[in-house]
Amino acid sequence: MSARHILRLWRDRRAAVALEFAIVGPMLVLLLGGATDLGLSTVCRNRLSQAVANGARFAFNSGATVTASTVQNMVQASSGMTGVTANITGPAVYCVSGSPAALTSTTAGQTCSDGTQPGTYLMITASYSYQQLMPLSSGFLNTTLQQSATVRLQ
Repeated sequence: MSARHILRLWRDRRAAVALEFAIVGPMLVLLLGGATDLGLSTVCRNRLSQAVANGARFAFNSGATVTASTVQNMVQASSGMTGVTANITGPAVYCVSGSPAALTSTTAGQTCSDGTQPGTYLMITASYSYQQLMPLSSGFLNTTLQQSATVRLQ
């Protein structure tokens, strides 16, 4: 190959765009995939939060006759996602004390340490395992989503 051919190949810019895209393209795909994963996990977290709120609202409206299994079914059904695990504690009698507020188990008819009457509470905890689109986004994205609520039953 002569010097003239080498010089002509050196000055040829026809493949420059393809080479630049080959370098930048994978990074762009990873960036867009990570942003999509972040957005979808936020949607799932919001759905889970709304499902727990629906379960708390249902328990509050049903009163002390509500059962843990009906609240669990409500949370799982209203999430609109498969694989939601809902753990329900109660209904049980608790005293609220301290700052921040903490629930202390007691029996019905007893007065709390601060002199108030105990209440009947239900605790709802729901979790969902988010399946990522991009395997590399696990470094900055929590894949186990969890929401909880405590509701006093009337």
